[in-house]
Amino acid sequence: MKTGSKALLTGTGLIAAFALFFGFNILVNNGLRDARIDLTEARLYTLSDGTRNVLKAIPEPMTLRFFFSDKLAGNAPQLKQYGNRVRELLERYASLAGGKIRLEVIDPEPFTEAEDRAVQAGLQGAQLPGGQLYFGLVGTNALDQQQTITFFQADKEQFLEYDLTKLVYSLSNPTKPTVGILGALPLEYGPGGMMAAMRGQAQPYLILEQIKQFFQVKMLDAAKPEEIDDKISTLILAHPKDLSPQAQYAIDQYVLKGGRLIVFADPYSETMSAMPNPMTGRPMPGGDQSSLLPELFKAWGIEVASGKFVADLALAQRVQTGRSGAAAVVDYVPWLAIPGERLSRDDVVTAELTQINAASMGSIRKLEGATTTVTPLITSSNQAMLMDVKDLDGDPNPQALAEKFKPTGETYMLAARISGTVKSAFPNGAPPVEKKDGDKPAVAPAAHVVESAKPINVLLVADADLLDDRFWVRSQQMMGQNMYVPIAANADLLVNAIDNMSGSGDLIGLRSRGRSQRPFEVIDNMRRQAEQQFLARQKQLEQKLETTQKQLADLQSKAQDQSNALLSAEQEAAMTTFRDDLLSTRRELRGVQRELNRDIESLQVLVKFINIGLMPLLAALVAVGLAIVWRQRRIRRALEG
Repeated sequence: MKTGSKALLTGTGLIAAFALFFGFNILVNNGLRDARIDLTEARLYTLSDGTRNVLKAIPEPMTLRFFFSDKLAGNAPQLKQYGNRVRELLERYASLAGGKIRLEVIDPEPFTEAEDRAVQAGLQGAQLPGGQLYFGLVGTNALDQQQTITFFQADKEQFLEYDLTKLVYSLSNPTKPTVGILGALPLEYGPGGMMAAMRGQAQPYLILEQIKQFFQVKMLDAAKPEEIDDKISTLILAHPKDLSPQAQYAIDQYVLKGGRLIVFADPYSETMSAMPNPMTGRPMPGGDQSSLLPELFKAWGIEVASGKFVADLALAQRVQTGRSGAAAVVDYVPWLAIPGERLSRDDVVTAELTQINAASMGSIRKLEGATTTVTPLITSSNQAMLMDVKDLDGDPNPQALAEKFKPTGETYMLAARISGTVKSAFPNGAPPVEKKDGDKPAVAPAAHVVESAKPINVLLVADADLLDDRFWVRSQQMMGQNMYVPIAANADLLVNAIDNMSGSGDLIGLRSRGRSQRPFEVIDNMRRQAEQQFLARQKQLEQKLETTQKQLADLQSKAQDQSNALLSAEQEAAMTTFRDDLLSTRRELRGVQRELNRDIESLQVLVKFINIGLMPLLAALVAVGLAIVWRQRRIRRALEG
């Protein structure tokens, strides 16, 4: 082949290669824009089916404005990395929403209109050397209703998908959910009930005022079970004591039909035990103060120990007692101050809570053969045991309870989430109603549901006392006003639970995800071990060094006291030995530090090689292999021709 023809072919080949390169990129950008390969352990970049369902169900277009001070974040690499992660996730939401989400990415630089918009939307700014950094999201729907995430906190990354999906769901379903409340605890009137409230001696429980800020609340009458219908998005049972079979049947059917249920059931309600008599105004201790629902619980695959409460010495609140004329502060094992580490960090309801205060909580157990999934939300420590509720009758003695306390070493489930398909607790249908003279004609009953078509959603807390003001809030006088200061997150627990349960089933099913920022745990562990070993050896050598220096100083002092007298040969030898020991110890100290850092440095070099050099090396090896194969083919064709 002539030289000119070869040059022409070479040029044509280059043009074809460039055309192929650009064509491939255009094809990938347009045809494979949504294609992803997620190789992370926690599937960080794979949206759950729940989120996909929420995105598909968006009825009207909405706008999401992502405010991120990208330039300012350049000085904070971790923040910038998290900002990129949020932006990529939002782009993924927009691409899967079928055109129903319009995403705007805004960099609100200081003293610009974009910054004014961020401030107007209520976003929080973080002060950095170059100005205020904004990192939030504002969503608006077709009705101009707004939902906001004021600042994306990196330590909440495991709930990032939940927060974004919840915001989208709230914009798609802007009506406030209706919450129904049923039970013996007089949340609407306060301690003493309606009579005490009418006399001005009681006021509604503060926790009821808290949930009224976020939801529509409907107080239900246990004597009218027909009020439990599908208009109620979430039903709360607050100490469901002495419920009639008809009321329990209505709850059973509500749950089987997909209703969401939050239960505060108690083996012993100290609140009701201390409740004043409406007539006398004095407490009515004693009697059955439990509110368990054994038949319903059995149908849901669980059991709460009857007549027992969980005593926990490690979580016990300190109370003052004045028995025998001597005041003392002692651990009161029935009253628990449950810290964050005993609350599930994988469930959005409890993940951010710091402490829950409760009294005489029950123990939840999953029954053998249960078809449901029971996930613990709150657990006791292993310094706990089950005690008899009779020990709480009258005026319980904290010291006597402490002396009786014998920990079993077992942890007890105090609150749980229950899901799965179940059958009705009433296999024969609705229980018969006793008719009385003058009763109105019965309304035709709805069709009996034998089994749930979908997994049920029940959240059970084995205590109703934690709803009582005295366990989670303190009253303070400030500038003539009565102020209430929370001392525990009991109200947050209830609001979070309602917020989660009132969402769609897809939203409830979302769980925490992993974090994109993964620490080098192996290296960190090696460093900690090395430091511990080094510190132990360093301490030994430093003690030896100090002893040697002291002995040397003593010897030198004796020599000066002898006023120019010459040291004996033994003293000179001892001083030489001490000086040698001093230098040897110093050298050994340096050697120990070098030796213990050697493994860490070797591992770091290996990690750097894998991250930086491995892929180019693999690519080079593949290229060399292909070149060898092509060369052998050319030689083979030349020999055959």
